[in-house]
This record gives sequence, structure tokens and C-alpha cells, in this order.
Amino acid sequence: MINIKSVTKLINSIYQNDIENLKIEKKNTKIAINKLKISKKNHSVALNVNNNQNFKQNRTKIKKTIEKRVVGVKQESKIEHSNIYSTIISPMVGTFYKSPAPSEPAFIEIGEIVKPKQIVCIIEAMKLMNEIESEVTGEVVEVLVKDGDIVDCGQALVKIKVK
Repeated sequence: MINIKSVTKLINSIYQNDIENLKIEKKNTKIAINKLKISKKNHSVALNVNNNQNFKQNRTKIKKTIEKRVVGVKQESKIEHSNIYSTIISPMVGTFYKSPAPSEPAFIEIGEIVKPKQIVCIIEAMKLMNEIESEVTGEVVEVLVKDGDIVDCGQALVKIKVK
């Protein structure tokens, strides 16, 4: 049986790792994902799922997930993509905070050098404060979210120029 969380995780992983094509077949379930290189004006995502059981129930959930992903892609199209940049992506839905408390300084500032495992922001989800860390060493080029904004899973948070 297909699990919507697994498909969502798979889509996010493919998006973050620049995988263009993927086919998975397991018993009665087939998943084919094709990521098309397209212009900034026209965004689309192709996802075909065939499952004899529960397909109609999961189809609506998958369609909504894809629509959210397409909105995220449209928002990220403003970012100049290059091999020398890394983007920190939100792993969850929640409220973005750039500092540990309103009266304290921000974790990072534009132009600052960050290192792996350095905290760059906090995302509050269900009253839990989740620290988001950098995975690369580099210079902070842009903070893509305002303090206190609601972020979606897979949304770009910070753009870093890799050193």
C-alpha cells in the first residue's frame, strides 16, 4: 500500500538532489517521477501513480502535495541557481524565527560565514522549537523568509554561497 508521507518525502528528496527521472515498481504499485527542466514562467511536475487499492483515496492527497510543491517551486524561481550556491530548505511546516528570542540577535546575518552544524534559524511547530542547521560552509547571501512568517515543508529559507 502506498503511504502519502513516503511519496511526499520521495518528491522532496528528488527535488533537493537534482534527480531527473525515477521509476519504482513494487507489487501492485508503480511510481514514475519525471522532473522536467522548464523556464521560470512555466512550472509543472509530472507524477504518475498506479495502485489497484486505495488509489482514488490517495490521488487527491498526492495532487494537493504536488500543488504545494509547484507553489514552492514558483517561489524559489526568484533564486539564481548555480552549483556554487546551497539553499537551506525547511524540513517542516511551522513559524520561521531568525533569533532564539525577540530581544536577542539573529542566528545569522547576510555576509556572515556559516559552518556545518551551525544553527541558522528556528522553526516552531506545535509549540516545539526546531533548530535548523547549515550543512555546508559558506557565506550567507540571502535570507528568503521574514521573521515570524509561516513556512511550508520544502520551502527555501536561506541561500548560501558555498566556499
